[in-house]
Order: sequence, then C-alpha cells, then structure tokens
Amino acid sequence: MPEIEELKADWNSGKLSQIARDLIEFVKNHRADIIDYRDRELAKLRGVSVSDDLAVRMYILQIRSISPQGEIKDQLKEIEAEVWYRGENVGGQVDRQQVAREWCLRHAPGWRDHRVMAIIFVLEKIKEQILAILNDPSRRAS
Repeated sequence: MPEIEELKADWNSGKLSQIARDLIEFVKNHRADIIDYRDRELAKLRGVSVSDDLAVRMYILQIRSISPQGEIKDQLKEIEAEVWYRGENVGGQVDRQQVAREWCLRHAPGWRDHRVMAIIFVLEKIKEQILAILNDPSRRAS
C-alpha cells in the first residue's frame, strides 16, 4: 500500500490521533518560535513574507520531532514487536539489545522519515485548528 494511502487509513481509524494531540501541544508550546522562524529566518532566505501554513511545515521539517518522549515510546513498541517476531521465528529467546541495535541501524531512519510524513499529513488534516492557535491574539507575547 502506498504510504499516503496507509496514512489515510491510519487517520480514518484514529491511529494518528495521538500525533494530532502532540501537534496541537507542540504548536501551543512553540508558537513564539514558529512566528520568529516565519518572520526572520524564512523571510530572510526568500526575501518575501511566508504564510503561517508554510512556516509551521518548514519549522516541523527543520525540528523533525514534535514529541520526543512519544516518539521514543513508539520506537520502543516497534523494537518490542521485532523482539517478539524474532523470538517466534527462532522458537526461543533472542538478545534484546542486539535486536534493538539492529532495528536502529536498519529501520530508525525510515521510521523517522515516515513519522515526519505522518506529522505533516496530520497537520494538513487539522490545519485550521493549528493556524487558529498560531494566530490566537490571547497567546501573543506582551
């Protein structure tokens, strides 16, 4: 199944709801940084004003993480699944640390890329809510 189709299915089944909650919290917590990024960094690079939508996307692509703890937890679940799978295949115990090292070497970069794509996918689904947070006058610094 193509990755975008997988993301659509995950969204429709609710599997991406935690990413949506994490993204909302991320934007709330990093609002000033995103605005600064939009106003200074991206504007300097391009010499033009940058939309809020593009600024959030670019900021996320630069940071590549919205919830380090949640992402580590999800990676550990994947590693545990790999430990279980290998244990089933060999019919016994496996070296958990060796499996973790191998998983990190083989799968971590692809997992990270997929996670960032999922975050951007979710951003598109809840874009209006994210932009409302970014533009909320009650959140403006004094």
